[in-house]
Amino acid sequence: MNDYRVSFYKDLLNSDGHSSKCLQRQVDVRSEGPSEALVLAERLVDNERLNADCIEVMHRTGGHHEFEHPSNHSPAPCKRTWNRVA
Repeated sequence: MNDYRVSFYKDLLNSDGHSSKCLQRQVDVRSEGPSEALVLAERLVDNERLNADCIEVMHRTGGHHEFEHPSNHSPAPCKRTWNRVA
């Protein structure tokens, strides 16, 4: 089992017409893979009500509460993004 952080975002437009991503909800889940993490998180969050435009699933290493950023490694944690199509 792996630890994942699933973030639900809404795309918003400011008064100048520029879009920005606004975090609606974030949950941590344990699953076999990112696709299963997405399914579990959607059940916990009730995404039907949130109607998120974008969902990001990030693998958390070592089960720590924060993402690990070792000083001797520069790659970012594995992240997958799902965008909703209207």
